[in-house]
Amino acid sequence: MATAHEDPSLDLEDAPLEDDDDDDSDDSVSQKSKDRAKIKFASVMQRGEAVAYFSALVDGLRHGRLQFRHGMESVALEPSEQVAIEVKASRKGDKERVSFELEWKRPPRESLEISG
Repeated sequence: MATAHEDPSLDLEDAPLEDDDDDDSDDSVSQKSKDRAKIKFASVMQRGEAVAYFSALVDGLRHGRLQFRHGMESVALEPSEQVAIEVKASRKGDKERVSFELEWKRPPRESLEISG
């Protein structure tokens, strides 16, 4: 799954994409809405395959770049040095679950310079 140490990526084969189309359709769409991208993936796989996905995530987190690909769609994320993590583990009857959530803030963009 991880292609190279400089560009760890996850190729999400047969993954359904979820697209956010709640933006206004006029030409004056803000930079915030243009800067949105989302890939959602759900699959049943062998444990070894799941390990490969998580290994790619760990490599990407370690190198500061996560690249997700599905067909022609891709989402590149650049985790900051400070990352918030949430882990949940549960068991209900014969079903067990672990979920992980990572979140970070992107550094502010460069400010506008105006000269006269």
